[in-house]
Amino acid sequence: MERYIGQDWSTKKEILARAKQDGITLHERKWRFFVEDYNKKYWRHEVDTYIVHSGKGYKLTSDKEEIKASIQDGKKRALNLLWKYSQTRKALGEADNIKFDLEEMGII
Repeated sequence: MERYIGQDWSTKKEILARAKQDGITLHERKWRFFVEDYNKKYWRHEVDTYIVHSGKGYKLTSDKEEIKASIQDGKKRALNLLWKYSQTRKALGEADNIKFDLEEMGII
């Protein structure tokens, strides 16, 4: 799949269309899993490139500044969701121990 992404910005639709020309059909969920699994290989230093995502689409890069920009957006979204979760738990009158939740889920 990496060859369909390339090092220039492409939308998911464009990437999946290129793959489909070679007979590879990837549904939305499988695409998300592919990107996640590929980037896990980057974490383990098995590949030299990372799949970044922005409003421009997706691309493979080894540029650390592009990778940082991409993960910064993910961090912002994750913290926003965590804050909403916490506020809702408080509104329900339930104890909110985010650290415990993260430990229980094996995240930290």
